[in-house]
Amino acid sequence: MFSYNSAIKVEKTFVSLTSLTISEFNELCKIFSIQWEKYTNQESKDPKNGGRPSSLKTIEDRLLFILYYLKTYPLQEIIAYCFGINQGTANVLIHQLSHILKITLTELGYVPARITEDMINRLQFEETQPYAIDGTERPIVRPSNSEAQERFYSGKKKHHTIKNNLVV
Repeated sequence: MFSYNSAIKVEKTFVSLTSLTISEFNELCKIFSIQWEKYTNQESKDPKNGGRPSSLKTIEDRLLFILYYLKTYPLQEIIAYCFGINQGTANVLIHQLSHILKITLTELGYVPARITEDMINRLQFEETQPYAIDGTERPIVRPSNSEAQERFYSGKKKHHTIKNNLVV
């Protein structure tokens, strides 16, 4: 079973799991922990009232879970097995933790802008150039008209297709 404590034993393995060194992970974990507390309202909850214990006990395990998922993108059943949880819990954690990670990375300034004003300005001064996109063929329903059948026949047995291509 994966856990932060077992993963940090070999730095090379840790980097392979998360793409971060242990020190980078720990720095990210500090901010991730703050965002986790805000997102889950942990400070307003009374521990005496009980509740279901978390599947992943530590914040480090949660961050390791989402970084490993985002790096390797395994099936939910596989990641659940690796972390000793069930698939349904893995699904919930993936959605919850990826949202918190995005908030964390945005706060740290690591999320790239979609299209900046600078990029838009650069594109305005570029010359238009002709280009072609040669895509795949899409199967279509065989036309009933024999002239259309010849036009759309791709040369393959039993298939009539339209070739997706664009020339601008």
